[in-house]
Amino acid sequence: MSVDIIMPQMGESVVEGTIVHWLVKEGDRIQKDQPIVEISTDKIDTEIPSPTSGILKSIIHKEDETVPVGTVICTLKEAKAEEVVPATKVTAVEEKKVEKKAPPVAPHPAELKTEKRFSPLVRRMAKEYRIDLSKVRGTGIGSRVTKQDVQKYIKLKPGYVPPAVEEEVKEKEKIVPVNPKRKIIAKRMSESKRTAAHVTTTFEVDMSKIVKFREEQKEAFLKNEKVKLTYLPFVILNTARALKLHPIFNSSWSEEGIIVKKHINIGIAVSLEDGLIVPVIKDADKKTLVELAKTSQDLAQRVRNKRLKPDEVQDGTFTITNYGSSGSLFGTPIILLPQIAILGMGTIVKKPVVVNDAIAIRSMMYLSLSFDHRVVDGAQADKFLITIKESLEGWEQEVHEQMPSTETGFGGVW
Repeated sequence: MSVDIIMPQMGESVVEGTIVHWLVKEGDRIQKDQPIVEISTDKIDTEIPSPTSGILKSIIHKEDETVPVGTVICTLKEAKAEEVVPATKVTAVEEKKVEKKAPPVAPHPAELKTEKRFSPLVRRMAKEYRIDLSKVRGTGIGSRVTKQDVQKYIKLKPGYVPPAVEEEVKEKEKIVPVNPKRKIIAKRMSESKRTAAHVTTTFEVDMSKIVKFREEQKEAFLKNEKVKLTYLPFVILNTARALKLHPIFNSSWSEEGIIVKKHINIGIAVSLEDGLIVPVIKDADKKTLVELAKTSQDLAQRVRNKRLKPDEVQDGTFTITNYGSSGSLFGTPIILLPQIAILGMGTIVKKPVVVNDAIAIRSMMYLSLSFDHRVVDGAQADKFLITIKESLEGWEQEVHEQMPSTETGFGGVW
């Protein structure tokens, strides 16, 4: 019985995916859940596991091909797990047959590695930048050299001058190829700006109490919870609460009417070298600070390791982007359709502010909310942002009232 493997739906707005690298070849025996192909979309880079045990019958679409969601990319001949013998297993009779054959001429190690271990994209980059791939350390699965490995090698290579530099000096410009992910991101962002009536409102938030609280608790938090305590989970927690009080921001636009979502699923924008991916924290309003810290950091780590599952980039209802992690004060983020709003976090900076008619030093942060003016107005947006601001600024009082002593562990609001 044959089983069709299709290009999966990797997000509600994703309509296509690019095949980056086949991890197996036709005729290989495959176990259930074994990764068989690496794909890339504007939302996720990941490996697709085999849904069953069997033998790879045919590869229909090759590496670097971009195909629509639902397209059959390969077929398997189904077999029971016990019938699928690893391809490396050779019987004694086969070993004798191999011994009798004259050994083939061994290829050059670099040629062998290029053919067996390098994707077409990596080989093209090596050719363009005149790199000996045998000298590049691979960090991918099975020590496979990835695009990121090549980019890192280029930056570290002393005295290296790209081939395009001479032409660049002559022409004063050059064309930089755009990868499939960047093309899709460009398409989605342009579509959002054309579709949604973008407006951005910004509030300054006094984060001094949370900064103090984090400094006092971060070591105990790391020791007890095995995860670093950053500022992001504080913002996620209070944003989820604000969405419960202002459900219109947890909605999407349609010609039939505004669709208010029942679940609060907050997406977290994770930056990569070649784009952004937005994994989703499902039912964020039902999670504690500890759970949000663990979930957000786990998702971000698996984004960078290409280990996200398809459903982890789907069904987002609101998005938070933390551009402050790179030092930016504030921005005007673009809405991720079909959502109607996105919250941007700036970096936290100590600065003089007026408190009770006196100048004091406070840890301040800008929160920017971009919203769709078709759905909500400025007054509603300001009330929503004020709810988040007041919750963050009143954190210490809330913790004292709800959280038990740290001697008994993190509970309550945690």
